Amino acid sequence: MADRHSYDQKPEKTHDGEWVSSYMCSPETAAEEFELSKRLYYQITGRSQPPRRDIIMYRVIQSFKPGEVSPEEANRIGYELAMRFTGGRHQFVVSTHVDKAHIHTHIEFNSTNLDCNGKFANHKNSYLILRQLNDDLCRAHGLSVIENPKTSTKERKQKEMEAVRHRRSHKERLRQSIERVLSDCRDYDDFLAKMRAEGYEIKEGKLLSFRAPGWDRFTRSNRLGDGYTREALRERSAYRGGRSSVAKSPVPNAGRNVNMLIDIQAKMAAGKGAGYEHWAKIFNLKEAAKTLNFLIENGLTDYDELTARTEQAAVRFDEVSHRIKQLEGRMAEVAQLKAHIINYSKTREIYAAYKKSRHKKEFLAEHGAEIARHEAAKKAFDTLGGKPIPKVAQLSEQYAMLLNKKQEQYTQYKEIRQEMIAYRTAKQNVDKILDLSLKGQAQNREQKTDR
Repeated sequence: MADRHSYDQKPEKTHDGEWVSSYMCSPETAAEEFELSKRLYYQITGRSQPPRRDIIMYRVIQSFKPGEVSPEEANRIGYELAMRFTGGRHQFVVSTHVDKAHIHTHIEFNSTNLDCNGKFANHKNSYLILRQLNDDLCRAHGLSVIENPKTSTKERKQKEMEAVRHRRSHKERLRQSIERVLSDCRDYDDFLAKMRAEGYEIKEGKLLSFRAPGWDRFTRSNRLGDGYTREALRERSAYRGGRSSVAKSPVPNAGRNVNMLIDIQAKMAAGKGAGYEHWAKIFNLKEAAKTLNFLIENGLTDYDELTARTEQAAVRFDEVSHRIKQLEGRMAEVAQLKAHIINYSKTREIYAAYKKSRHKKEFLAEHGAEIARHEAAKKAFDTLGGKPIPKVAQLSEQYAMLLNKKQEQYTQYKEIRQEMIAYRTAKQNVDKILDLSLKGQAQNREQKTDR
């Protein structure tokens, strides 16, 4: 991953880094920041993939017709494409290369989302969505696109392999649907309802099973991996909805003053009874110790106080993220208007000649790209509502000011993000420890009853 970022940001390819931009990360440390998010993802969710299946990031290459776009505009279009494709939920770096006859942009985006609690859902035909977004953006900027692209040999081979791996494709499709639905559900019942809305038939017997339209058989969720059993999905859907699994099995005295330190220390110092063994198998003792240290260092003994601080950290994170997105949006508007002004000036004479020409069809065939950029600029000026068109120098100053504000906010963003994840992880661990304590006690009671 570090090698990939290093290559994409090579000074000789990006004009000494001038044509490199990023979202929610610093280009120089993007690989390290991507890696950190994956460690946090494992701490928060406990889920991992074997190396051969683990996707650490995605790469998109966007190429332009020679002579049709400036490096600045290409980088801005690449940034906008990445933002639309990821929905602003994943870190990314956009590096525009100018060392070839055709300007092209490399986009690297993190597979782990900003909250570090989910992964990018790369659906079977994601490339078609990406292609459509790209074409729409290029047309909006007056650039040419490939009309009626042919199916490549690689695409045909992929389809043939998918047909051979038919049963596995069912599992992958189900896994992706579950991940997509889990990202926006309140609880387990809401999760099931949303899966039904996706078209899945659900069977809840001893095991949870799903069947999509056209499938001959049901697919058991536990065959998708450890994170897809009914119990795991209950916990994950409750957590995604802003609640922990404790909501299903309340902690004694939850909502009142509960000394978590005493409860956790007692659990860690417990004897080797059946309840302890059950708990120790499920929850890592080292992780419990880390959580205990975090609570002590932050003076947290009350469960309600931990909950309040976790919520406050999330609110602060959302606020600074929103401010950065606003600055990013305004920067994109300023940069686009600046590009339109430059394009308008460069293509004014060609457009005037086109309007006077008696052979417009031939003229358009030769200068179609310049004419399209000129008309796109005119449309942009119309949206100003009669206001005077600003000077390029003014827009450059405004962009620099916005960039400085963004950099200030990003420094704060990194600190608040770490704080939010630390509190969220601690609360999730406390919920799990105390909830599993109750389960262990229930098991002991059942064993005594059996005797």
